[in-house]
Amino acid sequence: MKDRESKQIKPPKIKRTRNVRNFNIGILVIILVFIYMVVNIVVSLRKEHLSIYEVQAENMSFNRRTEAIIIRNEQGYYTDKAGYTNFYVRNGARIAVGNTVYSIDESKNIHDYLADYNYSYSFSTSDVNSLKSYVSRFSDSFESDDYSDVYELRENIESEILGISDTYVMEHLSEIMEGQEKTVNFNVVKSDASGVVSFFSDSLDGIKADDVSPKSFDKTNYNSKNLYDSEIKEQNSLVYKLISDENWSLVIRLTDEQYEKLSGKQSISFTIRNDDFHLTQKCSFFMKDNEHFCKVDMSDYVVRYLRQRFLDIELDISDQEGLKIPTTSLTYKEFYVIPSEYYISYEEGNEVKYGFTYMNYDKETRQTSYEFIPAECYYEDKDKGVVYVDTKDFEHGQYVYCMEDETLYQVSVIESLEGVFNVNKGYAVFRRTEMINRGDEYCIVAAGADRSLSVHDHIVLNSKLINENLQIY
Repeated sequence: MKDRESKQIKPPKIKRTRNVRNFNIGILVIILVFIYMVVNIVVSLRKEHLSIYEVQAENMSFNRRTEAIIIRNEQGYYTDKAGYTNFYVRNGARIAVGNTVYSIDESKNIHDYLADYNYSYSFSTSDVNSLKSYVSRFSDSFESDDYSDVYELRENIESEILGISDTYVMEHLSEIMEGQEKTVNFNVVKSDASGVVSFFSDSLDGIKADDVSPKSFDKTNYNSKNLYDSEIKEQNSLVYKLISDENWSLVIRLTDEQYEKLSGKQSISFTIRNDDFHLTQKCSFFMKDNEHFCKVDMSDYVVRYLRQRFLDIELDISDQEGLKIPTTSLTYKEFYVIPSEYYISYEEGNEVKYGFTYMNYDKETRQTSYEFIPAECYYEDKDKGVVYVDTKDFEHGQYVYCMEDETLYQVSVIESLEGVFNVNKGYAVFRRTEMINRGDEYCIVAAGADRSLSVHDHIVLNSKLINENLQIY
């Protein structure tokens, strides 16, 4: 029996199947919603939010104080020889041709004798009033932070008393010198012209209005002196000045801000703070070395300021109330510019509307018709005689009609106005602004300007984040 050939029987392959779980779509939705929320939060955090700013009032105080240089029609007179001087007229005295002004003593005999001579005199009423006027002006204008005024007062009083004394000596010289054996070797100098005598001299003697520049106000090297003394004078020394007439001028230095407020005026009002003297005078403006100046011509009071070259001025510029707004609120909007006579009112029932009369032309019937269409005027420039209206209210080249003179105007001129978006009504409305002062972060615009802003109006803080007429709440 044959051995059977044994075969190994392989077990059948068992096919394994994976367990498929049912997919939960709800989890996917939750994941997607979560991702969406995260993205929106990140975007929202990085995005600049629309903020509202409440317009605030701002009282603008302008710097009204400045300085002026006095311009006079004056001529200097010089000594013919060296010697000691005695004056016989006072500072500010009016003299005629031939009046004695001073004497010069070459030998010093008269000078020494008069210095030792014991004589007495009394002040007249006019002398006392003259001295009182210096003290009164000093009292009215003195400020503790400017002590130099005290020295000026002392110098003025000393000069006035010296003038009174010298005048007395000249009037009684023959009596004083009677019986004296001293050699009289002095010359009496008389005036060859009429005018006002001045014994004030400074480094700006002879300056003209056209010569004034910013450097003229630099007092680093400025100096002044009183010529009214009895010290020895060299030959050809300046001894006095004669002002030929009452006409004189002030050249006032102006800041850009002051010039902006005053330019265009034909006269200005100001106070000379040295003696609290208020004036209103005709003026003219000019520019020198990129700075502004105001020239004021005067025909009186030249004697009042003979001892001054510089005057402290306070301009009559009233404080102005403005509106403070952020510069980020500013934007520009384009408008059609149309003559004001075409902008009319129209009564519809109890309501008055404003707008334009449009001309319509039918090409088929060749008929012309006119229709009133309301339109908002954003700004009326009365100087130019035009109104600014939204470009959306017109088609370029469209005609408007004026019924008064039966003329047509083709709408085509476009200009931009600066303004902000007002959101008082819950949506953005453009409102024009009049700029007064522009800063880096804030600016001041005019309060009460036509069709503009008012205090406590709400405007968009950043105009780049919104478009006009967009509703925000």
